[in-house]
Amino acid sequence: MMGNQNCHAEITFDDNVKWLARFRLARTTSPPREVREWILRSEAATMIYLQRCTRIPTPKVFDWACESDPENSLGVDYILMEKLDGKPLSWQAATPQQKEKVMQQLVDIFLEIDKHPFRAMGSLVSSAGGVFGVQGLAHQPTFRAGEGPLGPFSSSLEGCQVILKSYLAMIASSEIDCCYPVDTYLVHRLRQDIVGVLFQDVPSEDQFFLKHPDDKGDHILVNDSFDIVGVIDWEWTQTVSRAEAFCSPCMLWPVAEFYNGSNALAADELRLAAIYYEKGREDLAVCVIEGRKAQRFLFALGPESSFLDMQTHLNLFAGLQRAFNFEDEEWETWKSKALKKWKGDDLLLGLLELEKNERKERWGSKERGERSLNKTDCVDSI
Repeated sequence: MMGNQNCHAEITFDDNVKWLARFRLARTTSPPREVREWILRSEAATMIYLQRCTRIPTPKVFDWACESDPENSLGVDYILMEKLDGKPLSWQAATPQQKEKVMQQLVDIFLEIDKHPFRAMGSLVSSAGGVFGVQGLAHQPTFRAGEGPLGPFSSSLEGCQVILKSYLAMIASSEIDCCYPVDTYLVHRLRQDIVGVLFQDVPSEDQFFLKHPDDKGDHILVNDSFDIVGVIDWEWTQTVSRAEAFCSPCMLWPVAEFYNGSNALAADELRLAAIYYEKGREDLAVCVIEGRKAQRFLFALGPESSFLDMQTHLNLFAGLQRAFNFEDEEWETWKSKALKKWKGDDLLLGLLELEKNERKERWGSKERGERSLNKTDCVDSI
């Protein structure tokens, strides 16, 4: 089985026991080896931690190794794990009864995560002695070659501030290649100003929780009775604030409405909150009910913003404004004010200069093309 980042090979033993060998693909577009290995170390540590320390169903890890390990005879990054007997959950195809059964189990998984807090924001790794600890973020965009990963952080506010600063520099240098660099930069610059608002009601943080990085539904394996048999794909997992860890997974979102700028919760999200209430966890229900603010802030952040067309950009910006109760301004009006407000921002000034030069180049190319066309017409007339 081949994916964008990894290749999976199924191994079947004589007694019909099945394992999966997960190989990290190395392409010309892949990140440097030190980045790939840090991500692999964290993924393996996270899965082993979940197996040893929690009741969350996950594949058992039998062995793993990095490419640089002198004892790794394969010469590639790999994780050797148990193959679970289940199929990826298709949330949209599930019946109401099946969804209810999955959500009841999902809440139990979240309650288990709540029992295992950490003291910092970052990603799990394990030492040679098998001791787990939170260290720098296992995420390619937040890993600086020669410097290592960003983090760990003692607060979500500190972590978000450092990550935003890094993303702004990456947008300005075109390391994050956006369709609309100035517009993307401005929305990230806005986030830099409002990040304090996101955490203003959060008490002094001393607890962080594991958050699955890609909770769109197919990370959950179910059997024919819709029992959850496993949660997979823990690559890029981080420890995050309670508000982020326990807001609704994106598989429950009304995706079309979300992309159109609406912050209304779907019926499935409201049901998830209700289950928390039924289990006596009003605090976690509030994380779902009030979760759009964090979800809007973190959505299409950094490299995730590079794919946005202008209409989607405008819709997501409107949703961000509404989530933070800002005046619902038209984009061009807000942009004009933002350019004046941050006129002393050197990175922004560099982007504006680049945009101006590119505009001149386009006009120059157009004029050269028109002159060439006119010259051809003259020759034809002769």
